[in-house]
Amino acid sequence: MSSCPTPYAAGHRIDQPPVPVLGPADCHVWWADPATVTEACLDLLDETEQSRLPQLRRLEDRQRFIAGRALLRTAAAGYLGLPPQWVEVVARCPDCSRNHGKPELPGTGLQVSVSHSGSRVAVAVTRTGPVGIDVEEISASVAPAELLPHVLGPAEPRTPAHATIGGFHRMWTRKEAVLKATGQGLRIPLSEVGVSAPEEDPRVLFLGGPAARPAEDFVLADLEAGAGCAAAVAVIGGGQPVFTAYSRSTPSAAGFSAGPPPAAVPGR
Repeated sequence: MSSCPTPYAAGHRIDQPPVPVLGPADCHVWWADPATVTEACLDLLDETEQSRLPQLRRLEDRQRFIAGRALLRTAAAGYLGLPPQWVEVVARCPDCSRNHGKPELPGTGLQVSVSHSGSRVAVAVTRTGPVGIDVEEISASVAPAELLPHVLGPAEPRTPAHATIGGFHRMWTRKEAVLKATGQGLRIPLSEVGVSAPEEDPRVLFLGGPAARPAEDFVLADLEAGAGCAAAVAVIGGGQPVFTAYSRSTPSAAGFSAGPPPAAVPGR
């Protein structure tokens, strides 16, 4: 199989610059396209992860899973100064013994989260505190009017933007990012999470249920995921993180590289 293509940033091929520095207030978001998965990406998965692949019946689901884990290891390896194959990824489910919960990198000091939808795979990495990222392909088949009563909390303000396809997906990704940061994911109803209206700056209003904690513990940011997608990232604790996005042409074992530092995404 051919070697992996050169990484890119903002759609332009670049030389391989040094690994970006992940400071104590940084949260880096890495993007890749699952269509670029190669055998080199598959080789990065451990035995447990590879055993999950037969359970994913659709090819695109397998590609997204492989891309997510390969991108996670490749990014983490750059920060840790290790080969990607040496990065241990553990995923624990709160409800069973299967390896399918939020991924963790034991003993590294790195907090991570992975999400994928459509042609987007995203990995968030920070040292600040627990992090959650969510990306969703915007679907015209979604009916906001039917779903809003189940997604909005009783204390959340409802605006006309909630009823639009784009606004609904923006709200959804904000809520799911918050829940993923807590480690609970969709085990907690989205109505237990209150976030600002889609047309407003992102912030958490409340969090109830088993994962309840003060809203001010969270920093929430919308992400630019490209046409046809919505995305958000949430970090618990640690002041005001700086969110920076990077892209890879393939989530492979090729030399770690990043694009020129783009503009930081504002938090709340």
